[in-house]
This record gives sequence, structure tokens and C-alpha cells, in this order.
Amino acid sequence: MSDSFRTTLGVARRAVVLFVRPNMRHVLLTLGLSVAVATASAAEPLLLKHVVDRLARLGAGDQSMHEIMAGVAIFALVITARILGAAWVTTSAWAVRLDVEYRLRSRVAGKMSVLSSRRQSEIGTGALRYAIDSSAPQAATAFTDVAYKLVPTLVYVVIAAWGMARLDRDITIAVLCLLPVPAVVAFLSAKRQRRRELMHNAFWKRLWSGYTERLTGMGTVRAFAQERDEEQRLLRRIRWAFASIQRGVRVDARTTVAAGLSEATARVVVLCLGGYLVVRGELTIGSLLAFLGYVGGVFVPVQQIVDLYPTLRKANVALETVFEVLDADEESPDLDGALPCAPIRGRIRFEDVSFEYRSGRRALNGFDVTVAPGETVAVVGPSGSGKSTLLQLLQRVHTPTSGRVLIDDQDLRTLQITSVRRQYGVVLQDVVLFNDTVAANIAYGRPTASRDEIATAARAANADGFIMELEHGYDTMVGEAGRSLSGGQRQRIAIARAFLVDPAVLLLDEATAALDTESEEAVQDALRSLRRGRTTFIVAHRLNTVRDADRILVVSEGRLIGNGSHQCLMATCPTYASLVRHQLGTEVGLVA
Repeated sequence: MSDSFRTTLGVARRAVVLFVRPNMRHVLLTLGLSVAVATASAAEPLLLKHVVDRLARLGAGDQSMHEIMAGVAIFALVITARILGAAWVTTSAWAVRLDVEYRLRSRVAGKMSVLSSRRQSEIGTGALRYAIDSSAPQAATAFTDVAYKLVPTLVYVVIAAWGMARLDRDITIAVLCLLPVPAVVAFLSAKRQRRRELMHNAFWKRLWSGYTERLTGMGTVRAFAQERDEEQRLLRRIRWAFASIQRGVRVDARTTVAAGLSEATARVVVLCLGGYLVVRGELTIGSLLAFLGYVGGVFVPVQQIVDLYPTLRKANVALETVFEVLDADEESPDLDGALPCAPIRGRIRFEDVSFEYRSGRRALNGFDVTVAPGETVAVVGPSGSGKSTLLQLLQRVHTPTSGRVLIDDQDLRTLQITSVRRQYGVVLQDVVLFNDTVAANIAYGRPTASRDEIATAARAANADGFIMELEHGYDTMVGEAGRSLSGGQRQRIAIARAFLVDPAVLLLDEATAALDTESEEAVQDALRSLRRGRTTFIVAHRLNTVRDADRILVVSEGRLIGNGSHQCLMATCPTYASLVRHQLGTEVGLVA
């Protein structure tokens, strides 16, 4: 058994366990009925033979009209039952397919929310979308095609071969010798076609990723007048992909041609040999008609089986894409036995914390500090010094390589992270708003909030004024990523969102870095109100935003090199003093 075949079997087995077994009763019921329909189809040529032969003997007085009508009635009943059963199988198979597809999509969607940031970046947004939009439907379609086409078709072929053998063994052998030809042609091109599918899969993931990036960065594309160049690059890639797909279609078409020629040859063989035997009186007209019916009936299912191969090939590649996502590293998952976090009082301690990325880059080294409940602590330092990593460790986006992060004297790793994050308020530089109403964006962290509570939070964030000036007030759609609002407006909506969840701990990461002076003043006023009585971490490059913090932590190359007030640090920490002088100049009050 080849490694690729063994891998394919492993992928298929895992997919059945994860996505099919939960609905196995419905799957087996539908499969049983589809086999019954296939059996009825295989019986039709034999029933036709008996009716025709009885009609031929009617003139000789060997048969009564009553017996013939009974045979016709049975024949009609079997056909009717097959048609009704096939309709039921189609409906039920679609229900199974949609159930499998839903399970696939839900697993991938669930995984996307817990992917580690590193792995999410490696896979890419486009590839994740491709796994949900394309790979999941392909895999679900393949399962239903295999279950409700392959198995019934095999049953039909076996019964049809038995029926033909009862009619005439020599003609049956001649027909069965031609039957494997399409499968042999498909097998010979299998390896090359699988390589092509893998290449296509990788191509479309890259294309989707690039396309998503261009849409997100369309402002930059237009700013440099690159619209036509981007369009031409995209179209060239798509043309290449379509040309490759067309080459694959031509290869698959050879199998279709082989099947058609095999069936035509089989019909000619049956007509010649069968006609000869009818003339000699060794075969009845009914048997010849039954043989012709079986030839069409056998080669069509065999062609269906051969046509399943491209479907299975694509499904296997699609499942590999799905499992690539499902097997990816998660973002610091909860430990077994993790406990819900009690209401946070606000005491936070970094206890000799070090953190190293998988690339080997060390972001923090021996970081040790305690923050009292309700204290506002600013974290400053050069770019890449580890400031944002501190906030990520607090949110358990990352887990310390060594040391501990304690919340109210409890190790963060022993707590269910969802119950911790619900007590955080986070305001970032790059605010994420969704294409929904202003009210829905404010209530994102607490969807059950009333309109009065939403408005109260907006007033606290200095946002109610501009919101009421919008066309539909709180019911105004903000557009994709909130692009219909200014940067300062988006920041104040983010602050209102934090107000609404009433957090115990507030994390501000460059919350005013991209704002103009007027917007920054409004946002700073809102943040001062939000910080009151809450443990607050402020990460900032702009040092004028941290002047009223209770304490300032200076971080450099992952180490804590300064801890104290502004005046203390200006006298005792050369790095901090250099940062202040370089950024603000001697005329700014901070330097005094």
C-alpha cells in the first residue's frame, strides 16, 4: 500500500469519525433505501424479459392475457417504487450532505476563533476563507456521492452481472471484459491529476489571500495608481489557473470517451452475438432486450464510479486543507480543570516572567512587577521592547515561557480565559468596528444591553454628541471596518464599548497614537473617566499620554529598567530621559 493511499485512507477515516458518525442513523437509513432502489433498477430488465417472452408465447396459447397483465402490473409497480424511492433518497441525501457540511464549517469556524496569532498569520485570511467557502462543500459533496452513488452502484453491477449470467454466460463474459476499461484509463492518469489538484488548492489559497490583502489595502493601491496593474496581475493568475484546469478536464474527458466507446462496443457485441443466438433459437427476444438494458445499465453506473474519482481526489485535497486548520496551534488553550475567574479585584503581578517566541526571539526576560488594584500603570520603551507582549500575556494570547502572571494571586493559567477576558476592557490603536449599527458596535461585548445603557456608555465616552448628529443616530450603519467614521469617532465608540462591559481591568494599547490633537483631547477625557477606579495598563509611544499615570514602567529589550514617577525616572533612568528629550523637546513640560 503506497504512502499516498494510506494517507488518503487516514484522512477519510478521520472525516467519517468527526463529521459523519454523529448522524450515522440517518446515513445508514438513506444508504439502505438507495441500495433498495439500485436492486429494483437491476431487476427491471429481468421483469421486462418475462413480460416480452410471455407476449411472444401468447399467440401459441402458452400464456393467458391474465398472466401477462399481472407481469405488466408487477413491472409497473417496481418502476413506480424505484422512482419514488429515488426521489426520497435524493431528498434525504441532501439532508445528510448539508448536515456534514454544517459540521465541517462549524468546526473550522470554531477553530478560527482560537487559532494562535502566529499560525493564523501563516495560514492567511484567504486560506481560512477558502477552507470554509470551498473545501467544506467539496468534502461534504464527496461523502454523499460516495455513500449514495458508489455503494448502490456496486450493488447494481453485482446484481446485473448475476442477471446477465442467467441469460447467457458467453455474452456476459464478453460484456464484463469491456467493463473495466474506463477505470484503467482513469487509474493511469490518477497520480498526475492528484498533483494537479494539490497545485490548484495551493494556488487558490494564495490567490484568495492576495485578493483579501488588496481589498483591505485598496486605499494604498489607489494612492499609487496601481489599480490596473493589480487587476492585470489577478487576471493573469486566474487565466493560468483556468488553463491548468482545462488541461485536467481534457485528461478526465479521456476516461469519458473510453467509457462511451466501451459501452458502444458492448452493445454491438450483444446485438451480434444475441441476434445470432435468437436466429438459432438459443435466446429469446426478451433476453436480448434484457441484455441491451443491462449494457446501458451497467456502463452508466461504472461511468459514475469512474466520475467519482475526480470528486474523491478533490475532496481528499479539500479535507487536507480543513485538517490543516483544525490541527493548527491554538491560542493558549485552557488547561484541564481550569476554573472560572471570580470577580477581579485588580491586583496583578508579573512574577519573574520571561517569554520567547517560537522563532527564538526573546520578548521579555525576568520581568517582575506588582500592580495594585485601581492603579494606572504606563508602559513605555523603544519599539520592539516588549510593551505589547505584556498586554498579550495578560490576555493569555501568549503563555510565559517561564514565570507566572497572577491575577488576585491566582495563576492566569489555572483560570478559564473566557471568564477573565469578560472582565477586561481593551482599547487598541487599530479599532475594529463591524459593518453594523453604532448601537450594535457599542454593545458588542454585552449584546443584551438596553438602548439607555448604550447611550449612557456613549455619553461617558464623549461619543453621544457626534452619534446624534449622524443620519440615523445610534441606528446608523458604520460601514465595513467603520470606514464611514473618523479615527477619533471610532476610538470613542471603542471606549464606549469598554464602558458598557464595566471592566475591572483596562488595557490601552496606543489608543490615541493615530489621532489629531483635537480628537486626542476628546479621547483622553473619555479614557480618564474610564480609568477611574480600575486597574489600568497604558502602552504608549507618545509620552504626553502617560503624564498622569500613577506609575511608569520603562522596558528595554524585554527587561524592566525603570519603575516610578515621571520626575523620578527623569533623574534615575537615562533611557526614559532620552526618550522624553528625543520625542518632546525641552520646551515640553514633561522634561521640566
